[in-house]
This record gives sequence, structure tokens and C-alpha cells, in this order.
Amino acid sequence: MQDSKKIYRIELTNEEYEFLENLKSEFCNKLSKMTKEERAEYLKSFYPEQNLNFEKEIKGTVYRVNTYFNKDSEHTILTRFFEIFKK
Repeated sequence: MQDSKKIYRIELTNEEYEFLENLKSEFCNKLSKMTKEERAEYLKSFYPEQNLNFEKEIKGTVYRVNTYFNKDSEHTILTRFFEIFKK
């Protein structure tokens, strides 16, 4: 079975591209100076756990989503997303 891959193209001006590249570099630089624990706390501050816990009704079934952070995890959120999207 062949993986279906979608490619999205976003066209930016040079100014927009440079802005995003600088933003990415600053963010990566900031994170690179932190310990694993500091990075986890910093990223959690963007997404307080109470905002990640929610209920949603789909076709009469109520789904409850709870989020927990494991400071000892060897996986990042990106690796988890990639694993989910590959399925």
C-alpha cells in the first residue's frame, strides 16, 4: 500500500519568508539553551492543561479528551503527530 502524501505550497514574499525564518531561528535558539525540563515547562505555558481537556459530541457519542505531560517521555509532540497521521 502506497502512502498518500499531500504537498501544500504557500507562496510568501521575501520579507514574509525572512520574518518567519528569523522567528523560527529565535525560537529554536531559545529552546536550545533550555534543559529538557525547562522546555517542557515553557511549552506547557503556551497550552495550559485545562484548555487541552475537553468534551466533544460526534454523532450522538460524547468523547472526552484529557491531556497529560510526561517529563520522562522520549517522544516529542511532533513525533506523536507524525505517528498518528501515518495511520
